Parts: sequence; structure tokens; C-alpha cells
Amino acid sequence: MDGLKKSIKASDNILPENLRGRSLHTKVIPTVCNLKNMLHKLMKVHGDFEQLKQWEKRSYKAYLIEEIKESIMTSPQYAWKDIVREHILSRKPSSFGASVIDIYLVAYVAETIGIGKNEFFKYIKNKGISDKNNSAQAIWQVGKGDGVYLEILHDNGQVRDWNFIMKWVEGKQ
Repeated sequence: MDGLKKSIKASDNILPENLRGRSLHTKVIPTVCNLKNMLHKLMKVHGDFEQLKQWEKRSYKAYLIEEIKESIMTSPQYAWKDIVREHILSRKPSSFGASVIDIYLVAYVAETIGIGKNEFFKYIKNKGISDKNNSAQAIWQVGKGDGVYLEILHDNGQVRDWNFIMKWVEGKQ
């Protein structure tokens, strides 16, 4: 059954294990920088990528911020979430780095396997993504943190904004 495209029904919505060609189990790279902190630092350094720390640069690249940097830099802070959310929906999931996919991975596990960090850690280990708790923690922290910041997820990892998730799954803006 692993070879088949698996999907689970959750709240009348279907979350596939593969997000429009992007596997949830490959290229899941743990990082410790969240989107909110990176955006604040970007503003502090007046958009100068070179002044970001390595982990901030990873988040910047994962979200393809270069493509929306002008909008971020010229918008009030309250608008950043909507800019990033629209950006995520405007591109194929495979275009983005691990931090963005971490959001979907946290949602997928919470909605199809079980709620909470312990269930997430078990899933990460069972799927061979990582056997290290520190890696699972980093993926959970970024996925959940960025998902909560973007108002896509609840604090327990469950989906808060099903409309957004279904547009992401279906490839609609």
C-alpha cells in the first residue's frame, strides 16, 4: 500500500501524503529559524540578505522571500502574513524549501495520524525522515510555529484554515 497515493479524510477534507508532487518524506531538513523572526531581522537589516545569519538565510531561501521582498519591505507588519500566504499558493510546493513543507507535514500528521508533538516525533521516526529527537523537534518547531504565525495551524498542529490548506492541495490561488 505504500506505493499507492494515500490520502485520509479529515473534517470532510482530504490531505494527501504527497503535496502536488512534493513528497513529505524527502528533503525534510531540520532548521531552527522561524519565518516571523527572519522577517523581523530582514526589516532590521533593511533587506540586506548578506546580514542575515546562516539559519535566517535558510528560511529566507526556503520561502523564496527574494520574490516578495519588495512587498514585505514596503508593507506594514500586519500585512506580511497575507503576502506570504498568497506567495505560497502562487507556486508549486516543490519550488519551496523544507520550512514551508514543514507546515503541511505538521498538519498532515495532526489530521491523519494523531495530535501533538509525541505523535509527530513517532511519525518522523517511523517514516525514516530522521531518527533523532533534535531533528524532529526542529521540524515540529518550525512547521508548527510558521503555521501558527501564518494562521494556517492551531497551536496543537491541527488545521485552522481549511480553505487555505485545500487551495494548497488543489493548486488554486
